Amino acid sequence: MTADPMRALGAALALTCAVIVGACTEAPGAAASLSPRASASQASSSAAEPPVITFDPPHDTSQAPRFVAGRWASTLPLLDVQFAVSPEPPFTCTATVDADRQGGTYGCNGLLPGTTDMRLELTGTTSQGLRARATRNFRTMSDRLSGVPWFTEFEDPNGEALACAAASARIIQSFTTGRDIQTARQILARGRPLNKSADPGIDPAAIAAVITALEPTNRYHYYRYPTREGATRAAVYWLLRSAKPVIALSLAGQHAPVITGYAGTFGAGSTAAVDLTGLVVEDPQRGDLDPATANHRPDKSRSAEFQTGKLVSLDEW
Repeated sequence: MTADPMRALGAALALTCAVIVGACTEAPGAAASLSPRASASQASSSAAEPPVITFDPPHDTSQAPRFVAGRWASTLPLLDVQFAVSPEPPFTCTATVDADRQGGTYGCNGLLPGTTDMRLELTGTTSQGLRARATRNFRTMSDRLSGVPWFTEFEDPNGEALACAAASARIIQSFTTGRDIQTARQILARGRPLNKSADPGIDPAAIAAVITALEPTNRYHYYRYPTREGATRAAVYWLLRSAKPVIALSLAGQHAPVITGYAGTFGAGSTAAVDLTGLVVEDPQRGDLDPATANHRPDKSRSAEFQTGKLVSLDEW
């Protein structure tokens, strides 16, 4: 992303409102590798044994997504499947069953409350009357993610300010996988061929694509909104839905910091009230305190808080 002050001035009234967000469910093809489904011969040889039911593996049960969605699998076909969430939310939670009756989906129609200990329970019965149960305990994320790393876009203090989006992609890769595998400059070089525009850095399509290229289970998508308010609400929604940082394109598309939290109210139900007053932002540029890089966007203040997540008002945002 370029940071030319003249472009910022000329585009001030045409703010680009876009976000790059992560999905919170596994890809459809991933379920087979996670599924403990048994073959027909295995099922018959173990008919006296109760089935084993499993859920998709969670990313982090200590700050889990506030949106429940995933797949379940069973070692034996199940004739009766029941799904429950406790504490019981004020909206519907259901499970589906595949044609072979050894797997399906589960999910809820709304966002769970934050910082709450939750329990999922799925039970089923085989044709032989054998009953099994699977449970999962987790704590939903609060109003901000913890443990999100920070990286500067200025790996070369004398270089151009074009790697903010690449540094944000590096932040997401490291947070979601625990592995820091490429620098921002390397991600920038990897992402440029994926651009759908003439952006000298990497554009929204390339940002989403390179995040997935770095880690296939990180299925990020980009969305464009006609207003800043709409983009802000969507960014917080997807943050809570996925429990993954969201990249927001600001300054008419010239900058791409990471949103890791919010201030205000974002209700638990599907139609609950939303009243946002601020965003928690990690910024690969504004968190860099090296005097050698101070000539880039001197109109924007810098602070070490941008390395851990600084709360900024919506006016500043």
